[in-house]
Amino acid sequence: MSLVPQPPANAEAKPPARARYEATEPTGTALVVDDERFFLTILGDFIAQHIGMRPVLVQDGAMALDLLETEQVDLVLLDILMPGMDGLEALRRIKDRHPSLPVIMVTATSTIDHVIAALREGADDFVRKPVDLDELALCVQRALNKGRVAKLPPPPPRDAATERRRGPRVRLRTHTPAQLQLRDVNLIDVSLAGALVEHIEPVRPGEIYRLALTIEGQNVQVLARAMRVFASHRVTVAGGERQVVYRTGLEFVGLKKEAANLITEYVEGLLQRDPSQ
Repeated sequence: MSLVPQPPANAEAKPPARARYEATEPTGTALVVDDERFFLTILGDFIAQHIGMRPVLVQDGAMALDLLETEQVDLVLLDILMPGMDGLEALRRIKDRHPSLPVIMVTATSTIDHVIAALREGADDFVRKPVDLDELALCVQRALNKGRVAKLPPPPPRDAATERRRGPRVRLRTHTPAQLQLRDVNLIDVSLAGALVEHIEPVRPGEIYRLALTIEGQNVQVLARAMRVFASHRVTVAGGERQVVYRTGLEFVGLKKEAANLITEYVEGLLQRDPSQ
């Protein structure tokens, strides 16, 4: 069981930026799962008053799974550390039955192991206790937007001839030191020395993406958090088409020692290389 730290008696409470989140009537249902009744009530009140959703509150994972079988839910806030069925097991079962349902994990721990485990099970985002309510509101909006996109019908397939005429989305530079591929994002190239990624679709700062990184012919699986999006620019692709390309700063997280060493050695080699070559 996690504990919710209480502010000092003389501390002045900082209210969230309510004006941005207030709504006059519910716009969906949020299932909040936490074994701490006090924290559960705080989240429920915030969801109702400042997000504009109808909260449904339960105190364990099994109750959450039962409720999802009988009620339409648009979002789940799920605590990781709970007695009985913990949040990770509940997340696994929720995603098995409702793969497009957005789930935000809530954790009182700061260990990257919990974060990585939750992401592998399909969590859409996570927040740490004590929860910053403004941060939570942004996480909710991101998760809801992602859920709406997931429910859209897939685009019509393109035939091979059309794809050949379109050519590559972006013309790669010959000096690109390494290439990555993001799931669901058209990522083009990366400068590891500057931790910059170029891609056509903008990623959301703060979100973590799974990356398949190829360095000197070796494949390295890593997770990276998008830190911020830099100024965009336009490039010319096949057929003279112009595309907007964004540059995103990345922070690698949860690297295994072997992967971290490989990336470090590669970056050091880039920095020592004669730029005129």
